[in-house]
Amino acid sequence: MNNKIYLIVALVGMLFMSACNDDKFIAGSPVIGLNTEQADAYFGDSLAFVIKASDVDVPLSTLKAQLYYGEEKVSETVIRTKTSGQDYAGKIFVPFLPEIANGKATLRYILQNINFTTSEKEVEVTLTRPDFPYLTLVTADGEYKMERTDTYQYSATEKFPLEVKGYIKTPKMGDNGNELTFGWNSGEIQQGVTSDITFTSATSGKYSISFNTYSYEASPFVKLLLNGSEMEVVDNENYRLDLTLTQGQTLTFDGVPGYDDWWIDRDYFKKNDDGTLKFLPISGSYRVIANTKYKYFIVQSLKDGALATLQNDGTGAIWIIGEGLGKPSVAAKEVGWTTGNGLCMSQFESKKYQVTLVAGSTVKADKINFKFFYQQDWGGEFDGASLTSSSDLVGVGDGSTHDNGNLYLHDGKKLTVGHIYKFVVDVTGGIDKATLTVTDEGEQPIEIKNITFGGVKMSSDDGAIYTATLSLSQNQAIAVSGINDLGDWWINPDYFKVEDGGSLSFIPVSGDYRVVANTVIKSFSIVRMNGSEEATLSDDGHGAIWLMGWGVGSPSLDNQFGWTPGAAYCMPEVAPKIYRFTAVAGPEQGSSLGQRIRFDYVSCKFFFQDDWGGEFSGDNALTLAAGAADYITNTGNIELASGVQLEQDATYVMTVDLTAGNSKGVISFVKQ
Repeated sequence: MNNKIYLIVALVGMLFMSACNDDKFIAGSPVIGLNTEQADAYFGDSLAFVIKASDVDVPLSTLKAQLYYGEEKVSETVIRTKTSGQDYAGKIFVPFLPEIANGKATLRYILQNINFTTSEKEVEVTLTRPDFPYLTLVTADGEYKMERTDTYQYSATEKFPLEVKGYIKTPKMGDNGNELTFGWNSGEIQQGVTSDITFTSATSGKYSISFNTYSYEASPFVKLLLNGSEMEVVDNENYRLDLTLTQGQTLTFDGVPGYDDWWIDRDYFKKNDDGTLKFLPISGSYRVIANTKYKYFIVQSLKDGALATLQNDGTGAIWIIGEGLGKPSVAAKEVGWTTGNGLCMSQFESKKYQVTLVAGSTVKADKINFKFFYQQDWGGEFDGASLTSSSDLVGVGDGSTHDNGNLYLHDGKKLTVGHIYKFVVDVTGGIDKATLTVTDEGEQPIEIKNITFGGVKMSSDDGAIYTATLSLSQNQAIAVSGINDLGDWWINPDYFKVEDGGSLSFIPVSGDYRVVANTVIKSFSIVRMNGSEEATLSDDGHGAIWLMGWGVGSPSLDNQFGWTPGAAYCMPEVAPKIYRFTAVAGPEQGSSLGQRIRFDYVSCKFFFQDDWGGEFSGDNALTLAAGAADYITNTGNIELASGVQLEQDATYVMTVDLTAGNSKGVISFVKQ
C-alpha cells in the first residue's frame, strides 16, 4: 500500500515539473525603431514622431513618449501597441512655461510588452522660445492686436475703459505649432486657459495693455491700497487686507477703478464728502475685501487671523445664511444656502449686531427665509427658543409652521419697496436669550428704467430686476430696448441665438415664457409658463424639465442651484421633447458668466417641476447615451464618472431626450 502511494507522489511530481517547463517565463525583447529624424522645436509645439515597435517573442503593451526639461518630466503621450513590427505615429506637446530659456530637452521613448519588459531610447531636442510676430487680446467687445515692442514683449494701445477683461492668444509658429492662450487661474496668469484677465487702469482713455511671454508679466494692474497698505490679490475679482480698525477711524482707498460708483455698505461705512470712509463697527480685527466684479467692499470680523465666531459671552461675530437677501443686491449676489456667501453682521455696540437692508434691493419685499449662525458655516445657530422677535413684520420660526430659527414675514405682511430696514440681534442677555428688532428707517428712492422685451414693457420693483411674461415663437426675432449695453450681456445659448448686428432670435419651442432681465449681472433668465403658473413636465414629454443640485448654476457657478425648491433651473425644450443645458466648465468660486458646470464636482438631478415631487429616478431613470459614460454616471444623481474631471473653459452640452417616452429618457453629455 505504501509503495503505491510513493509511486503516485512521484508521478505527480514529474507532471508538475513537466508543466513548469512548458510555462517557462519569457521576458521578451521590445525593440524601438525611430523612423523620424527628430527636428528642433519651439516651446508650445506638438512634436510628431513615428516609431516602429516590435517584439518577436512577447506581445507588446504600450509605447510612451516622455519629455524632460532637465530632470523634470513635463509631458507624456501613451500609445497602445497591439501589433509587432507596426509603425506607430503620435505627438507630444512641448509645454510653454514661464522663464524657461532656450536649451536642450530629452525626449525619451519607452516600449513595454505585456510581461513588463521595457526598452528605452533617448533623443536630445533643441528647444527655442518663440518670439511671436504679434499677440491678440480677446475681449467681449472684440479683438485687439498686440504689437511686438521687444523680445517677448507685446502691447496694444487703444482707448480702453477703466477695466478690460480678456485673455491673450498667440499665432501658430512653425509646421507643428499650436495656438497658445494665456488667461487667469488661481490668482495668476497661466498658459492654456481662457478665463479673463482683468486689466485695470487708474483712468479710462488711451493707454497700453502689455504682456511678456517669457515672464508672464502683464500690465496695467492698478494696486489697490487701503490706508497705504497694498491689498492682496485673492482671485481675478477680489483683493483683501487683514488689519486692525478702530471705531470712527477714517479709511482711504487708492487705485480702486471707478471708486465713485462703488456701493458702500451702510452697516460698516459712512462716506465722507472727500470720498474717504468712516468705519462704524466696534474696534477690532477685520478683513476688508474689495470685490471688483460687483464693486463693493466686504467686511468680515476676525479672531487670531481666522473668521470670527460667536462666543458664549456674546462677543465675536454673527453670520447670516439663507434666502431673500444679498449684498450689494439680491440681483447681484443672493446669499442663499451657500455658506461661503454668508454675511458677517456689523457689531455696532458690544454684543449688538445689525444688518441694514433695502426692500426690493438688498432684501426681497415679499419673501425672506434666512437665519443667524454662530459661524460662516453649518454648526451653531439661533433657533426659535434662543431668538425672539418683537417685530410685527418679521417672525422667527419655531419649527411648526416655519423652519426652526428661520426668519419669515408674518401672514399678509410685506416690506415696503424702497424702504430701509434695520435688523438688530441683541445678545447682551445671553446667546440663549437673544432678541430681534426690525425697524423701518425710511425711504430710499429707486429709479425704474423703461425696458421692453419683444415689444412688452418689463416691470421692476428694485430698478435691478425686470420681468415680463409673453408668448414667444421658435426662431422669433426679439427686439430689446432700454438696455444700452446689451452687447456686454451674457446670452444663454440654449434660449437665444445672437444674430449679426446683435439682435436675438428665440431657440426653444413656441409657448408662454417669463423673462427676467438682471441688469446687475447682465443676463436674462427664462422660465416656461403654463398660464400664470410655472410649467411642469407633462406626461407626453412636453413642458419643462427642472435642474437642481450642486456643481451646476446659472448664469455662473456663483449662483449654484443647490437643493432649494424654487431655485431650480428651467431647461428649455429646444426641440419637441428634447431639453438642453450648455455649460462652460469652471471653478466653484470666482467663475465667469457662462461657466455653469464645475470641472471637478457635479451632483445634480432632473425634476418634473420646480420643487420636490416627480423626478427622473427609479422607473423613470435616465439611460446614458453612447459616450456619456466617459464623463458622467447616473447613481440617482447625475455625477462625474469616477476619476473624471472636465476640461476647464471647455464647453459641454447635456441633453435629455424624451422622444421615446418619459420613462425611457436618454441623457447625453458631449464636449463641443
